[in-house]
Amino acid sequence: MYYGIDMGGSNMVWAEFNEQGEELVRQRLATPQQDYQALRQVIAHWVQDADARWQTQGRLGIGFAGVCQADGKVWAANLLSIHGQYLAQDLTQDLQRPIFLNNDANCFLLSEAMGGAAAHAELALGLTLGTGVGGALTYQGKLINSARAGTGEFGHSSIGAKVWSRYPHLPLFKCGCGQEGCLETYISGTGLSNLYQYLIHQADNTSSLRVAGPEIIRAWQEGEELAGNCVAMYLDILASALAQLMTQLNPDIIVLGGGLSEQAWLYKEVASRIPHYLMNNTAPCPVVAAHFGGSGGVRGAALLSKCGR
Repeated sequence: MYYGIDMGGSNMVWAEFNEQGEELVRQRLATPQQDYQALRQVIAHWVQDADARWQTQGRLGIGFAGVCQADGKVWAANLLSIHGQYLAQDLTQDLQRPIFLNNDANCFLLSEAMGGAAAHAELALGLTLGTGVGGALTYQGKLINSARAGTGEFGHSSIGAKVWSRYPHLPLFKCGCGQEGCLETYISGTGLSNLYQYLIHQADNTSSLRVAGPEIIRAWQEGEELAGNCVAMYLDILASALAQLMTQLNPDIIVLGGGLSEQAWLYKEVASRIPHYLMNNTAPCPVVAAHFGGSGGVRGAALLSKCGR
């Protein structure tokens, strides 16, 4: 049996898989925000319960928003209960088995590379468009990462010059990484909200209204001009970012995940814009939705343990 945990800032998802990769059990709990010991106890309870249910010692993989350094220390600014802790080592001691830990975007793409949208791609790139932006690469179905565990942080690169020339007054939004102008602050769900707030401020500099991504998309679909301008700007920035990644890495496919990736119209709109940002005589690679959708993270976490990564 293989167990997976997709650990987010608000909730943790647990799932159990058999040798054939079939999901048999799924549970969700609130993530302990500050209490590291409480989090370890939750995980131990899940594992011990599953072991008893299947009469075996299952293998466990965990995906989370952050990085695990070479010495095992976890860096996860949005998961304070594990930030700075040695989670894999501690759980190995708690549960008397190896624990496999990796970034949640890596888990997402690993799932898609093993039976999903990227199953037949030699070089695949994954991008998750959620509250932030996560990135990952697989080559021949295996994750690419360095010993420093930071490969694929595409959300912290910068906007291209063509975007700046088209929108010269676009502000430099501050990023949680400590820099300004990171792609994450424009093409995530939070980024879409940032852009709308900026346009509102341009139209009425006394307004501090903050509108969530789904509301902006709904307003655009209902014909609101400001929301339409915001979505067009968002799509240009996203298309430019994808074109840069295609130019730099030449992947066979780009798979999108996260909440914004579930918008079916996104793919046609972005595909029409990408060629504008590519080198001459360069064909874009396919940009597709994840086959496993919201299930990919926990499935990929379980696959970490199956692959021994």
